[in-house]
Amino acid sequence: MSSINGLAETGEIINIDGNCNRVAAILYGHEKVYLVAGQNKLAKDYDAALWRARNIAAPLNTKRLNRKTPCAVKGDKCYDCRSPERICATLSVLWTKPNSCDYEIILIEENLGF
Repeated sequence: MSSINGLAETGEIINIDGNCNRVAAILYGHEKVYLVAGQNKLAKDYDAALWRARNIAAPLNTKRLNRKTPCAVKGDKCYDCRSPERICATLSVLWTKPNSCDYEIILIEENLGF
């Protein structure tokens, strides 16, 4: 079970991860994966979902973790920094369901998380 950073109405699922442990578990390792998203994670299309993940979810999560990065300090957008405290090491996009496991998306009609 995992949350996601962006969910496009066109079907793409986007996650940004610092240590790669979360995206690794989502992409491979389990027969069934449950992805939970609040309505605030929904975006019109891939570009909007990617923008949301980079400019809303990542800065808020970086700030929550008390990291010293431009996005945490200013809290307004991704600066594509090279800070050693950066939490954006990987970006994963599920364009379609991989053959290796089954996914279920649970959409909750509330604003949840970042």
